[in-house]
Formats: sequence, C-alpha cells, structure tokens
Amino acid sequence: MVVLLLAGCSAAREGSEQSGAPPGEVRIGYMPNLTHAQAVLGVAEGTFARHLGVPVRPRLFTSGSAALQALFAGEVDLLYIGPAPALQGYLRSDGDALRVIAGAASGGSVLVLRPDVDRDDLRGTRLATPGIGNSQDAALRYLLMQEGWRTRERGGDVTVSPMAPAEILTLFSRGELDGAWVAEPWGSRLIAEAGGVLAIDERELWPDGTVPTTLVAVRPGFLSEQPEAVRRFLEAHVSLTREIQADPDGSRERVRQALAELQGRPLSDLVMADAWARVDFTFDPMADAVAELADRAFRAGLLGARRPDLTSLYDLTLLQEVAP
Repeated sequence: MVVLLLAGCSAAREGSEQSGAPPGEVRIGYMPNLTHAQAVLGVAEGTFARHLGVPVRPRLFTSGSAALQALFAGEVDLLYIGPAPALQGYLRSDGDALRVIAGAASGGSVLVLRPDVDRDDLRGTRLATPGIGNSQDAALRYLLMQEGWRTRERGGDVTVSPMAPAEILTLFSRGELDGAWVAEPWGSRLIAEAGGVLAIDERELWPDGTVPTTLVAVRPGFLSEQPEAVRRFLEAHVSLTREIQADPDGSRERVRQALAELQGRPLSDLVMADAWARVDFTFDPMADAVAELADRAFRAGLLGARRPDLTSLYDLTLLQEVAP
C-alpha cells in the first residue's frame, strides 16, 4: 500500500520546472484545535509569512467537512485537515481536489461520555461529532459498527449529530448529549468543564497507537504552479514540528496563548496539560495508518461502494527534500 501511496510523488518535481512568479498571498486553512498546533503557531507567530516571504491569509474552520468545501471552491491553497475528510475529498473528486504533502498530528481524538452512560452499551444514546464524515465521526461510526450498534439512519437507536465543538460543549453541559467524539482540546474541556468521563482515547484502538489525526493537504494546481511556495511552507511546518518536539512544555504554553487569541479566553492549565499529553506532533505522512483508516471508513460506509484506490493521494517529493 505504501508503494502505491507514494507513487504520486512526481507532480511537485514536474511543477518546479514550470514555476512562475511568487504568489501575492498564500491562503492557509486550519482549525483552532491542539491537533493543528503547527498552523496555530505558524499563523500567530508569523512563521509561515517569514518563510513564504508573502502575506498569509488564514481561514479558520470548525469541521473538516467545511474545510473540504473551501478547498473544493478554491478558497484555500494549503489546508490542515483530518484524514477522513481528506480521503473523501480525494475520492469524490477522482483524485483531482487535493494532495497530501505531510502529516501534522497523531492522537488527540477522544470519546467522552456522561458518567451515567455505559461505555459498553451505547444503545439509545445521543452522541455528537464535529461534522458528518470528519475523522472523529468516522471513528465513532466504525466503533458502533464493530460493536453491532446501529445509528438511527440505519434503523437503530443511536443518534449521531454533527455540530460545532462549542455547541457540543454547551449541550453536553446541559445534559442534552450523552457523549461526543472530538479532537483536543474539546475532549479535555468536556471532562473538566462539563463533568464528562474519558471513555476512549482513540490511540487505544490502533495496534501501535498511531492514529492519524491531522494531515497537510494542498490544491494540486497550487502545487504545480507554486512549488517553491509549497517548499517554503513545508520548511516552516517541519521547523515548527521540530520545535514542538524539542520543547513540548514551552510549545504548549505558546499554543495556549495563541488559542486564547482565537477563542477569546485561555484554556486552563489542567485542560491544556491533559489535552497536550494526548497528542503527538509529526510531519510523518503516516501512510500506512491512513490506508488502514481508509479501510475502516470504507467498512463503516463513509467512502462509497468501492474500496478506495489511494494511488495518487500523496505527493511527498518536497517533504523528502525538506526533511530527508
């Protein structure tokens, strides 16, 4: 599978021979989550703009589904996105909409339940995810399928509702939701601020604990027309990742401050520490794990009727040059 995934690694090299003038700006999409920490820091601290040498226009999203629609509409050039929506976008467009050029985060995806809900019996529960078909939604639906519990749309009694993370927190606090599968820091907030209980850390469901949570994708047109800009962006992404790996405590505080600017208030030390401990930051594209996730999403009915062909999903030429 890895050989197939890496087979699409020539587009950037071909595009570098056609490179024209630098772009007037670079549009980068991401979410205000810990699992998008490189993007949060890269925008807030100006790292992307310094490396690119042109203005950066950030675009914030609350779900991978919304981010994917913006990519389809040509409204972003580069995008931090979960693997499930990335796979859906790739397959829905017959491989034309995006290329994955790096990984960003592993872990940081959790199922939180009310204390009175039995993790081993989710029948009749009201659950939420950040969006239909996003990575947490795919994980929840795969779990339900594995355990033999059916959602309402499939004739069962488990309700799975898509909604923004802030709304999930509000409804969970009111007792109007029984649980939610979310990315950090929302899982830790549900626990600390709304009395939730950690039911599943998704890393537990993967053989080696490597669950792909965030990838970096690019519009193929931007990659072919502006390979130097993509290279410089990747240099920034790799540099930020290495900074986080080398100084996790200092980086955690930097991310906390940057998220406070985006969300209007800082996360508590407890929430930040718990959430941060569940995320591993990387630029590894995690190709094998993404292939496994694609198989799980397919079996959960999220990727159509045919087993997905991921031959051209990745283009890692520039990443291999930036971080050999």
